[in-house]
Amino acid sequence: MVRFDVSSFIKAQPGTSLTLNLNVGPECLIDLEVNFLRGTVRVTRVQGGLLVQGTVESQLAQECVRCLEPFELPITLELEETFRLPGAGRKLETPFAVTKGGWLDLTPLLREQGWLAVPIKPLCTPDCKGLCPQCGANLNLESCACEKVHIDPRLAALKKLL
Repeated sequence: MVRFDVSSFIKAQPGTSLTLNLNVGPECLIDLEVNFLRGTVRVTRVQGGLLVQGTVESQLAQECVRCLEPFELPITLELEETFRLPGAGRKLETPFAVTKGGWLDLTPLLREQGWLAVPIKPLCTPDCKGLCPQCGANLNLESCACEKVHIDPRLAALKKLL
């Protein structure tokens, strides 16, 4: 859980700011495991809430979609979100809130940004060769002796006509 005590900011004047250094890990962001979280977050008191802005570097354990090997995916999380103050009504434009005790929990925001940073098809390297469809060999590590030209058995009868 990534939490900071910002109780002094609840009564502060708009424009007051605080810089928080983040250096934790490994961390579980609800359902997203990260190896570390490093960065700087600036918290500014604004009208009706706290504006959180910053950049956080992290790394996720992923599996390559081509070769199925595990790898570490570096990600950068750009944060810019307003947190409601305690007692303020729930609004769609401000889904995150400071707790009644004055704690700013960045976990849900980091989780959301983390999932958005994961590519649809994560690759260990851009030129990953993947697995051989016949023998399953990892083509990044070894070559296989499988037949490269594979004819669809439904069309094999047409080959006799050539």
